[in-house]
Amino acid sequence: MVEELRVGKYLAPKIRYIEPRVLKQNNVEQGVTVVSIGSGKGHEIDEMDKILPGSKIIGLDPDDYMTVPVAERLRTLAHDSTYLETHNRAENMRDVPDETADGVTLNFVMHHIDSAAHSKILDEIRRVLKPDGYLFMAEDLVDSAEEQKLVEREDRKINMEISADAPHNYRSVNGWKEYFAEHGFEVVESHEVKPGKVRHGFFVLRKIKEKR
Repeated sequence: MVEELRVGKYLAPKIRYIEPRVLKQNNVEQGVTVVSIGSGKGHEIDEMDKILPGSKIIGLDPDDYMTVPVAERLRTLAHDSTYLETHNRAENMRDVPDETADGVTLNFVMHHIDSAAHSKILDEIRRVLKPDGYLFMAEDLVDSAEEQKLVEREDRKINMEISADAPHNYRSVNGWKEYFAEHGFEVVESHEVKPGKVRHGFFVLRKIKEKR
């Protein structure tokens, strides 16, 4: 998943090494900081731990904060990896200072959150990202009401959802791109994959520079 997000492509070049071309943990002069929103039990953090030597990875998932699997995973990772405490939310990452993140990942999270909060989440991500930082986002894609029903049905199976009230908000590729532009992000790169019945869209975004 991290490979599809292009995290390594955009963040690995930002890591500074003491001895050039020696890509080892103990040779890092300065790594990067990544916030993983909706990190669950940390599989995404595992992947980033391998490709971003000497980096700080911050997980955000109130439902999995320091559960036994998470605590064990963090204990064995090579990097500086933590989970934000439960008072943090995607729309209010109060423990993450302004412009301190080189990257933020948002993997299949937005469609599970009420659409009324989407703009707040993007605003918060803009706040924590450095001026040269990137947002790496993945979402299920729909182009019609019929496809929406299919995608929601498949998603409920995967997540074993019981509640009929659980949010399921989807957009098309162009719908997402327009939404990003409205909220201060430009698309650097995007692509689609369809591993099964559902199309997935992957976006690399950066903040639109404000005109002075």
